Amino acid sequence: MTALERLARTDIAFLNWRDPGHPDAGGAEAYCWEIARRFAAAGAHVTLISSRYPGSRAREYREGIRLVRGGGTFGVYAAAAAHLLRNRHAYDAVVDFQNGIPFFSPLFTPRWTADICVIHHVHQRQFDTRFPWPMNAVGRLLEKQVSRRVYRGRPVVVVSPSTREATRRELGFGNPLHIVPNGRPDPALTATAGHRSATPVLTVVSRLVPQKRVDLVLRAVPALLRDHPELRVHLCGDGPEGESLRKLAAGLGIGAAVEFHGHVSDERKEELFHRAWLTVVPSVAEGWGLAVIEANAVGTPALAFDVPGLRDAVRPGVNGWLLDPDADLAAGVASALDALSTPEARSLSSVRCRAWAGAFSWDASAERLAHVVLEDLQRVHRHRRSRRSPCDLSVLTRFVSPDPENTERAVRNSLRQTDAWHRDGDAFRLLLHGCDEVRALRALHRLDVTEADISLAHGHDVLLGAAEPDDGPERGLAPGGWP
Repeated sequence: MTALERLARTDIAFLNWRDPGHPDAGGAEAYCWEIARRFAAAGAHVTLISSRYPGSRAREYREGIRLVRGGGTFGVYAAAAAHLLRNRHAYDAVVDFQNGIPFFSPLFTPRWTADICVIHHVHQRQFDTRFPWPMNAVGRLLEKQVSRRVYRGRPVVVVSPSTREATRRELGFGNPLHIVPNGRPDPALTATAGHRSATPVLTVVSRLVPQKRVDLVLRAVPALLRDHPELRVHLCGDGPEGESLRKLAAGLGIGAAVEFHGHVSDERKEELFHRAWLTVVPSVAEGWGLAVIEANAVGTPALAFDVPGLRDAVRPGVNGWLLDPDADLAAGVASALDALSTPEARSLSSVRCRAWAGAFSWDASAERLAHVVLEDLQRVHRHRRSRRSPCDLSVLTRFVSPDPENTERAVRNSLRQTDAWHRDGDAFRLLLHGCDEVRALRALHRLDVTEADISLAHGHDVLLGAAEPDDGPERGLAPGGWP
């Protein structure tokens, strides 16, 4: 039985700033919705509490999820707190999404509720770009010192190794941290996305806000047009920077080469990604890089700066390029377009991109988050702490068992919900999260395993979270990476 199936008939609240129908919805809303609807499909009773926006209803049911909307941009926090207080005994678990400021759900739920905080990325430096003093200082205080105290000892889910590092270093969290990455678009949708353009095309999908730095793409276009006069740029997304970006494009004289699409449907987005040679993600930082995987899913590589989150989503020589944060974007894009100048190069890059994107799925992400929820439900019901103290290391171990049937039963009963294992005949492969080699030896001793290969897991193993052998897209790379 899967972890999702074991959550059947469990009452779970998802708290997120926006729902996917919100005009400003982005990657965080996609993450919340894709996982919530899989919880609901597995039989869990799911309520999504989010802000209300013009034209939306206070109550709605969609895809088996009860939507409860209240408050606005900031009033949603009070509305969510009031809902939890009115329904203190209604939920077995609360999944609290921190979009800069969390909902502080542990303050409004009884002690037997499993409260899991999900962090996409750390906003400490971004508060200055969004708010004047003293609101920026208040935001930093709430995200760091207050959150650290309220969520102390509770499981925290992060979407990438970069977010895990920032949560430790910038926020000072000592909690158990679990990586649950984003998924990828529906393969049925991407299979019919369209045809690659014969001439250079860039597709950029982003919310139009300062930290996304979409203006850097526009400023690079004049230099790119000198060598690629046929270049076209498709810009998808809305936001407060939209009007200023249109004025910038007009001032640069690139209006004929740049098309602003505004908000587009998923189908249209995939079509534009598939037409492109390249997507560009110029953000100052991301929790992950959902647009990278969405583009990769239709075979389109990505170019981004080597910044948190994007350095996890982009693997140079596999699915795109990373630039030094101070590098010239126009030069980087020009180099990538040169590397993709032949149909053969674009075809090979498409194969690699699809293979990398294929390693992720919303089904797998929902299953991993379900394991975290189950593990914390067991903790609060048994009133005991985990055997393992918080640790960001993970260990891969391989061994052969003389009695594989009994070993499999022992593995099922002894490992934590968030660990992963794979059996091939009498050979076992275990991925143990939150432990070093010494703790791994103790775990193997409990399984009566006396001989095993033990090694620290690489970032790729931890990100994918599976114990199956890696047949990743790096195989077959030309010497030096990209052809």
